[in-house]
Formats: sequence, structure tokens, C-alpha cells
Amino acid sequence: MEEALESVLDQTAPCNVIIVENGSHYFADLSGRVSIIHSEQGLSAARNAGIRASTTEFFFPLDCNDWLPEDALEILLNKYPGSGFVYGSTMLFRHERGAGDQHFYEAKPYDFQEVMKMVYFPNGALQKKADWETIGGYREEIPFLEDWDYWMTAGERGICGTAIPDLVYWYRQHAGIVVTHKNSPEWEEVKRKIQAFHKDIYKGRYPEMCCGNKDLRVPFVAPTQGALTPGADGMILIEYTGGNAGKMTFYGPVSGTRYVAGGVILKLYIDARDAITGLKKQPGFLEMQEHGNFLFKAVEAEEPEPA
Repeated sequence: MEEALESVLDQTAPCNVIIVENGSHYFADLSGRVSIIHSEQGLSAARNAGIRASTTEFFFPLDCNDWLPEDALEILLNKYPGSGFVYGSTMLFRHERGAGDQHFYEAKPYDFQEVMKMVYFPNGALQKKADWETIGGYREEIPFLEDWDYWMTAGERGICGTAIPDLVYWYRQHAGIVVTHKNSPEWEEVKRKIQAFHKDIYKGRYPEMCCGNKDLRVPFVAPTQGALTPGADGMILIEYTGGNAGKMTFYGPVSGTRYVAGGVILKLYIDARDAITGLKKQPGFLEMQEHGNFLFKAVEAEEPEPA
């Protein structure tokens, strides 16, 4: 806990700190720099108590086993898209940080259909307290998987996520609730209960503002880029025409595939489904623009050189 607390107090962005003791009875000389409240009604109740006690526009949960880089909150605040919540990449580690027993997990783009299967980003996300109020907080009768239920409720109410590539969270892997209960009969029962809370979306009936209601996304007519002829493997060849001189990471809006372009990587094959979507919020590669200029163009597949 000392390490987690120090990582918050060292943040380059000023912040208030609230410690919620969930039956731990941990005490420290904190010199009045943080507030301590007590909650012994379980994890969900503890999270709700801490957020309820906050007085700022934004909040960011941090479990006591985890750790934040000193610029994490500054990065998240600077890259906040204006609505919803934002999360970044995570370093998974065991034991001591920097001991080599760690794995970088790059943040995947937000996809409500994937959230319906299981949450795939850390609970550590920058959020607005007003959104937590709209969601109704964490469901306190759930013994675990409360974050999965929470993020599904958020999506149903139009509170969607944005992923950024920056490393903003270190998650310590340990024998906690998930490891103890995963794949147990109780785990499956809780999953069924959570799915019952959201039965309509599993039947394809989304609320009007739901992040998963693709029919409500704003369509637009993409400029003509010429006919596309996918190869036998369903891939097409495109060329990066943007102005960035370095490599950048892009994600297919349909397939979710990770692509790298820029620098010396100008031509690349992409899944044909990722070329044109007709969706303003999730444009295909041949619809992406920057300052009014297209970032990619379609090119004819290169013929192999004769042997």
C-alpha cells in the first residue's frame, strides 16, 4: 500500500487522495495529505464509498497492489476526449517492479461487443463522477466481476471508452479474488446473474444511447477512392500518404487488427473490411483524414518479380 500511495503523491498532476479501508485496518502517518474513510461491506461498496466522498470532476481508482507512473494522470487528463472514460496501456507484473517478471499489455480500442464478453481493460480509468452517478455506481450485491457489470451498464447508458497507447497503469498479478474463483461454480453463477441484469443487450436490443447500437452511429458518404479488389486472402494493399515521418499504430475499425504505418513502412496489406466503413466515428483506412488530406490511398497489388 505504501508503494501505491507514493505513486499517487508523486503525480505531476495535482490530485486529492482518498484511501478506503475495506476491513484492512491499515494506519499510517499521512501528515494530513490524504483522507481515510472506512468501508467493510465488500469491494463494490468500498469503491462506491470512495467515489462518493470525492469532490472533484474526475476520479481514478487505484487498487493498493498496483502502481502509477508519475505522469499517468497528467497524460490521461491531457488526452481526455471530452466524454466517456479514457484508459491506457498496462504493465502486468509480479513481485517487485523492474525485476524482469513483467509483461506490457497494449490498450485495445474500446468495443462494446467485446465488453459484453468480458472486460479487457483495467479498472484504473479516468472517469467523471457525474458518469458514475449516471451508471448508479458498482452493484454491491455482486461478490466479484463488479467491474464487468459496471462497464456494461456504462455502455448501455452511452458512456463509452477511449483507449490511448500510453503506459499509465502497473497491475500486480497475484492470487486475489479472480484467481481464487475463476472457473468455479460460483464464478459461473455470478456471470449468469450479471448477464441477466443486461439480458436485453444479449438479445440485440440496445438502449437508444448504448455504445453498442451501431445503427445509431452517424453515417456519411466517403469520397470515392476507386474500386477495391481484395486478394484471394481478403487483403488489399494500401499506401500511407500522411505527413508523419515516424511509425504509428492503427487499428482496423472492423477487424480490430493492429497495423503499423509511417516512417519506412509506407505500403501495407489490410483486411478489406477495414478499408471503408461509411461511419464517421469509425472511418476505414481509405476514409481517414488529417487536416483535410487522406492518410492512405489504395494501390494495385504488386506483382511478384520473375525468378
